[in-house]
Amino acid sequence: MSSPLTQTVHWDLTYDVHLGSTWGRFMQGLREQKILANSCPECSRTFVPPQAYCESCFVRTEQWTELPAEGDLEVFTVVWQGFTGGPKPPYAVGGIRLAGADTLLMHVVTGLDFSDPSTVRDQLPHGSRVRAVWAEDRTGQILDISHFEPAG
Repeated sequence: MSSPLTQTVHWDLTYDVHLGSTWGRFMQGLREQKILANSCPECSRTFVPPQAYCESCFVRTEQWTELPAEGDLEVFTVVWQGFTGGPKPPYAVGGIRLAGADTLLMHVVTGLDFSDPSTVRDQLPHGSRVRAVWAEDRTGQILDISHFEPAG
């Protein structure tokens, strides 16, 4: 039995994504240092990032609100292996529940010492307060929030 054949494939793509009105409004808010969320008129769930329709009620989510740029770190994972265009590893990606949101915003979280991998998990326990750090130059993209850092 022969071993499976493999080949290296490299894709280096540049492409434009049409954001639509919901994501367009969210990204414009980031440019203005505002984190915008929207809510379902039926169940009152608040979504960040925003959604055009409630995933539970299937109705348009046209009620907008600005959320504070601070919340609780619900979960995080450490990225040890990098990729082209990404941050230099190691780094952490966390699920952050901003005050007033029912969903998690995923973003880079700083403030961790990666020198001893066995201690990383205990450095920012579940529920740790984090805050957004804004990029100096904002262009209407998710990286207008540079990262989140411990709030305390």
